[in-house]
Amino acid sequence: MQKVYVLDSSVLLHDPNAFFQFQENEVVIPYAVLEELAMKKRLMNNIGQAVREVMEKLDQMRKQGRLSDGIKLGNGGLVRIELNHTAPQLLPVASDSLLIDNRILNVTLNLMNTEERPVILVTKDMTMRVKADALGLPTEDYYNDKVVLPPVEEDIQTVLLDKTDINVLYNKGLIQSSKTFLPNTCIRGKLSDDSFVSLVSSTTGKELLYTFAHKEQTWGIIPKNREQSWALTLLNNPEISLVNLMGPAGTGKTLLTLASGLEQTINSGIYTRILCARPLIPFGNDIGYLPGEKDEKVRPYMQPIYDNLEMLLNPKREKDRGKEAIVDSAVDLLKKKGQLDIEVLTYIRGRSIPHQFIIIDEAQNLSAHEMKTIITRAGEGTKVVLCGDPDQIDHPYLDKESNGMTHVAHCLKGQSFYGQVRLVQGERSKMATIAADRL
Repeated sequence: MQKVYVLDSSVLLHDPNAFFQFQENEVVIPYAVLEELAMKKRLMNNIGQAVREVMEKLDQMRKQGRLSDGIKLGNGGLVRIELNHTAPQLLPVASDSLLIDNRILNVTLNLMNTEERPVILVTKDMTMRVKADALGLPTEDYYNDKVVLPPVEEDIQTVLLDKTDINVLYNKGLIQSSKTFLPNTCIRGKLSDDSFVSLVSSTTGKELLYTFAHKEQTWGIIPKNREQSWALTLLNNPEISLVNLMGPAGTGKTLLTLASGLEQTINSGIYTRILCARPLIPFGNDIGYLPGEKDEKVRPYMQPIYDNLEMLLNPKREKDRGKEAIVDSAVDLLKKKGQLDIEVLTYIRGRSIPHQFIIIDEAQNLSAHEMKTIITRAGEGTKVVLCGDPDQIDHPYLDKESNGMTHVAHCLKGQSFYGQVRLVQGERSKMATIAADRL
């Protein structure tokens, strides 16, 4: 039976293509949703862009007929703008019928009472789902881009190694595999004494690379556990142009990535510049509200990047010289030489970025659509590294199953240019590790 899906603003802001994801069913957009979107259309951020994309699609649809009468889609569905299908008396006593959320609930209630077809409110707003449930309304999250990653241990494959394999690994750093693995897969090699060595499959999947074959440090950093060794192997391989590092705070994602970027940009010359960027979503107002020039505005948001640069760039100097001054002078020097750029994601859209090492920190706060926009900025010879924790989402309409990082992990795993590591062991300090686990 055909269903009626009522979409609220959060769904369209999350996915401007949501109209087309409900197959042959009817999609209803309350007029209150258009009003809420219109209030955000001038925002110069990801939300503003999403609003403009939604309006552009609706503008194209209206050429086929009046939106309030319904526009047929190619998949057999229908999109309709609902104007005045409300009955305030259906809401609880003293409810403010002028609130946009209440107007959307009102439309859905009235449709449910007049429609013979099932009516379902679709929203990514948890509060709306709770209020809808209290009113007896069927409600759902938007599931089109939900991705459930397997447990970490299931994501790692194990192979048995004999003495011959071990000798070849230690001497040549790789062995030929009788089995073809997915490219750039993290693998545990099990020895006869039940110990393990860390391996990574090659970009062809036909060879297994020993991750400790290179004893030299990466910008003074050596891996402290097997996940970090996997990460550095992927980061230091120019053939892998997209690396996805997922894990909780303190596992070394950003530090390892910056160390690899500095090594390959300054020492090896593989890349011309390091570009570090973070989304501003968790911090509220746009940087335009802060005083000062662009670099001064960006600095508070980028402080975690500077904290890691302090560890990597701070040489042993006299005690009377401040660490911040040393780091600032090193960062300024790299910026003047064009080897380092620290930006917010607002300034990346629309650019083509060749031969650079791009670091996207806090990437879990990006939607799948935003992630696609960023990754497609990469030109020839560019490497993109995503760092983040899918379990720590600050975006109001994302969760661990719908954010851009998990979407990338699901869609790109197995591609020869892609590799991912899920870090689990904290290395920041003993106290930080225990606190993260118990508090």
